[in-house]
Amino acid sequence: MMLRSRSNNAMNIAANQPKEGGANVHIKRTKKPTEEDTINEPKAKRAALSDLSNAISNVLIDSTKKILPFDKSVPVPTRRVSKRLSNVKEEIKKELEGEIAVEANGQPVENPCPSYNYDKEQATDLLSFSEFAFDIFCYFRSRESEFAVGNYLKRQPQLNHDARATLVDWMVEIQETFELNHETLYLGVKLVDIYCDKVKVVIEKDNLQLIACAAMLVASKFDERSPPLIDDFIYIAGQIFSREDMMQMEMELLDVVDFDLGAPLSYSYVRRYARVTKTDMATLTLSRYILETSLMFFDLNRMSESLLASAAFMLASSMKNSESVAEWSPVLHKYTGYTRKDVEPVMWMVNHMMHVSRQQKFRKNNTVYSKYSHEVFFEVALTPFLIDKFAPSAPIQVPCLEP
Repeated sequence: MMLRSRSNNAMNIAANQPKEGGANVHIKRTKKPTEEDTINEPKAKRAALSDLSNAISNVLIDSTKKILPFDKSVPVPTRRVSKRLSNVKEEIKKELEGEIAVEANGQPVENPCPSYNYDKEQATDLLSFSEFAFDIFCYFRSRESEFAVGNYLKRQPQLNHDARATLVDWMVEIQETFELNHETLYLGVKLVDIYCDKVKVVIEKDNLQLIACAAMLVASKFDERSPPLIDDFIYIAGQIFSREDMMQMEMELLDVVDFDLGAPLSYSYVRRYARVTKTDMATLTLSRYILETSLMFFDLNRMSESLLASAAFMLASSMKNSESVAEWSPVLHKYTGYTRKDVEPVMWMVNHMMHVSRQQKFRKNNTVYSKYSHEVFFEVALTPFLIDKFAPSAPIQVPCLEP
């Protein structure tokens, strides 16, 4: 704002002063300032900024000076990195990208598809991150063991499979209500499992919704451009807890998970598999439906995310084929790191899980089914399953997991 001159200010003050002897006082208006008055007005200055400019201009940079040598005696803080990262990355690199795919019994096995390189094809697409995509998924694979979830249901007497399934079904409703990214949902469920596995106290059943809301809030802050507010979660939970409770739980959850939110997600893997195989959107959506249904089944969420995504992708391709189990192409072998022998047993267990999810006792948790029955998702939930190789009452168990 331009400063006024002393003369103009005096005129304004005099004009605004009431005259003696009556209320009907005519206020004299000041004349419009002329160009001469404007020129004579003092200009605003930023002395500090001008002084700083002068100081910088007077500095002489001596390019002949050398940088002091690095003092190796001073410890440098480093991030916690997996001890197995380098070994696993090298192993996956041989398996997926190099001339050697795997080493079986000490003998090198050739790359199953050396002539195909999806990332090289996408080099001109800046949004595909083709230069870094391989390293990113190598890093994800190397960290899966760090986010493995133990069988915490044995240590939490008030929790069981049904309570967890109902909670996850409600978290899917939250994701739909706020129109959150699917990655937010998967990370939220993962944070709930990690928290329940690592926390030292007994979790009360009444606190499950509070834990789920805190997990979805943290996941939203991690993945969303515009995350929901704390008050939004309080409202959707029926105001069963206060704002202070929510903030306290958020801090406690972050402390328990050690502020590490970069968990590998099966959703990310299945999108990668669909891209490298150039699969149509309907098959990818069916894979997503299978994975989202698996979120409600505890044992499946304890296994490797990349292997679960591979099984879901194989099952979706087989359901689209409807006649036989889909082939596991050399491209899938190359980019998943799994052979058909690795994936097919898990696929049949996931297929059994889909049959179980439609049983009467699970019909109350039908949010995922209703969601993917919509035409927006190609009505993939109406796709027939493969014939179940297990008895209807058979438990859902993954052979590679410890009880």
